[in-house]
Amino acid sequence: MFSMLARTMGVLTVAALVMSAPAAQAQTASANILVVDTVRIQEQSSAAKSMQTQIRDFETKLQAQAKSAEEKLKAEEVGLKQQQTLLAPEQFDVKRREFETRVGEEQRKLQQAQQDMQVAVRTAQGTLLKALEPILKELMTERGANLMVDRRMVLTSSDSLDVTTAVIERLNKKMPSVKVDVAKAKK
Repeated sequence: MFSMLARTMGVLTVAALVMSAPAAQAQTASANILVVDTVRIQEQSSAAKSMQTQIRDFETKLQAQAKSAEEKLKAEEVGLKQQQTLLAPEQFDVKRREFETRVGEEQRKLQQAQQDMQVAVRTAQGTLLKALEPILKELMTERGANLMVDRRMVLTSSDSLDVTTAVIERLNKKMPSVKVDVAKAKK
């Protein structure tokens, strides 16, 4: 009976060792982690700043166009109201429908311009991300890292793990600006 118990214990010990081997290996594998602050990259890199400037300029231009169109339509509406008492009801209805059509066209133009801008921004962001990816991989290789995480996902870490400044410097050299091409987005 003792020998049967010893054999069973021996089998259990071997099984426990075999089963714990992957866990032991996993415990000895080290995670070399880097942290990158993507928000800071979007705020401080030259390419991102150039995008922000272009977006602000386009929005300002779009607002001016919308204001001009609105003023023109308001003046036309006032003129139309003045003609209401002078025109026959059928003639006034025709002019009112024409005016409503122009209002709708202006609204569609504004919406289309906003959509074109959104497409252009997404395209420019994609270009920026394409330029960023090899920089991140290069830093991982240089620093022997096997994982990179965004600062927003980290509660706390050593400052030595943060590679954001190096990423921004390399991105600025590789891509000092990126064009937000609204004209291309229309196609």
